[in-house]
Amino acid sequence: MLLGVSLKERCELKKKTAKDVVINLFRDVLESPVVDVSVIDKYIAPSYVQNVDGVVLDYDGFIEHMEKQKQVVASLSVEFLAIAEDGDTVFTNHIVTANKKDGSTIQVKVIAQFTVQNNRLTNCDELTRLLSGNHEDRDIGSRH
Repeated sequence: MLLGVSLKERCELKKKTAKDVVINLFRDVLESPVVDVSVIDKYIAPSYVQNVDGVVLDYDGFIEHMEKQKQVVASLSVEFLAIAEDGDTVFTNHIVTANKKDGSTIQVKVIAQFTVQNNRLTNCDELTRLLSGNHEDRDIGSRH
């Protein structure tokens, strides 16, 4: 046991893998019902760039994207079908299910490549496909 260091602090001291960062980001940011910039800052670097279906967002654009999603989405869950890590690069194949505030549900399949540096995302390149839901929600992955 490390003297004077709590269990929580010991867990935080343990080096996170790039895959851990991505999984925790989904849990703490995307699946959260609120936008908390202090939590986003833990996972997203200020230099962050996201390309979703050809729409490019920077750090501020990502926060706007999260705010837009939270306006229409009551709850969201992510099911990872596959996840692979190679150094600072993580690839995921996942399904996002969103229960909208209007009572409807959408499902989106996402193939994404993430770059993690210093335990924060610096880049995301993803392709999305609406599996079910209203056609107007096909941009849910990049709406801002």
